Amino acid sequence: MIQWEYRVFEEEDGDFTIREVFYNDSGDPIGCTAEPVEPYGATLEALAQCLQDLQKALTLPVLHIADIPIGSPPPVPTPNTLSSQDIRQKLGLATSNPVY
Repeated sequence: MIQWEYRVFEEEDGDFTIREVFYNDSGDPIGCTAEPVEPYGATLEALAQCLQDLQKALTLPVLHIADIPIGSPPPVPTPNTLSSQDIRQKLGLATSNPVY
């Protein structure tokens, strides 16, 4: 399963930003968001949680874009991965004539 967390990056111009970093099952970084992230939330509680998560990034080592592999292959699905059709069947929503 892919994991992610917010991490601080020192950008090429020397500024510091926060990006989402994605990790494989071994804990190795496999990518990050192209642009820095901003705090957001659908509720005040969600916004507060997002801010806490962003603050946690300040406690971790600073990364550079060069620390993230470029052009990594997409993760290989695990045997536990289900297609949308499988999920519809398990929920009893499968039809012979799908509606789009």
